[in-house]
Amino acid sequence: MSAVVPGGHRAGVALRTVLALYPARYRRDRGAELAEVFADTTAGAGRLATAREAFDLAAYGLRLRTGLTSTARGGRLLAAAAPLLAGTLFGLLALPGDVRFWRVPAAARAGFDAPWRQLPDNLALLGLAVVPVLLAAAAAFGAWRAVRTLAATVALLAAVRLAVAAFTAPTTWVLLLDATALLPYLAAGALLLAAPADLLERPSRLLVAAGAGAGLLVTRAQGGYDTWHLMDGWMPLLLLLAPLLLILCAARERLLPAAIGLAVLPLTAWFSLFSLWEQVGGMWRLAPLAAAGALGLLLTGQALSAGRAAREERNGPDGLDGLDGPGGRAELS
Repeated sequence: MSAVVPGGHRAGVALRTVLALYPARYRRDRGAELAEVFADTTAGAGRLATAREAFDLAAYGLRLRTGLTSTARGGRLLAAAAPLLAGTLFGLLALPGDVRFWRVPAAARAGFDAPWRQLPDNLALLGLAVVPVLLAAAAAFGAWRAVRTLAATVALLAAVRLAVAAFTAPTTWVLLLDATALLPYLAAGALLLAAPADLLERPSRLLVAAGAGAGLLVTRAQGGYDTWHLMDGWMPLLLLLAPLLLILCAARERLLPAAIGLAVLPLTAWFSLFSLWEQVGGMWRLAPLAAAGALGLLLTGQALSAGRAAREERNGPDGLDGLDGPGGRAELS
């Protein structure tokens, strides 16, 4: 495939790089069409507009690669989970006395007068105490473009705090404590950004409220993020496996329970991974167990999907595949 792209050699290289992100079959079938559309939309445009168009084209290619388009099961699952995820981030903030936020008043009083080494962490801490509230409100009122911007902000603030912890944590124990505490913000922010925008069209007050309640209850059950409340034995493993098993419902097109599992997983993983790491005695001992569990869940999901596909081939669809249409979105919102 070849195409003359306005902007010269650089634009041509950018287009070829972007198209390489698409699955080979899709590229063969529609590569020429994509190149033509790219040429038309960037004709006479400047470098910034051309770069933005290339970015949008690349983003859709990655969605196709990862199965996160609006018609794919993964994309529909993320869209169903989006309001729940927005609510869970707010629910994390609703527990009075949570030790993760004991520094917030001091950081607010210090403001920009804090020592420069503490300033990035202070600002990120204050942001994580405010932005999730705005994100939940935006999701409740259906302002999904604002939700995506705020989700990116949440993930960025959590990444800043994680980077600061990587340089300042006195021990590996403290670093992992901080990293797992930031996991809900990193995961929820990334998942909200990955949800297909065209499926996020309506206010979802009920699901946002349900997500907030789940976030509060899970955090309450775990005693905030206080190490005095670490649970031993099988409980952390059960808290980790329960939402994973719910996510498997997606293989049978039961998107709502799967969405609940996906929304709760970052919360239970936040606490359970650290507790399990302590019990098994190190990350290297936990990694093989995590890999084996992930492989088992993946194979189970594939088996469920294959069984459903075989039944549909024999009996015809059972009408559950239309969750990405108007009726499905209404039901999930």
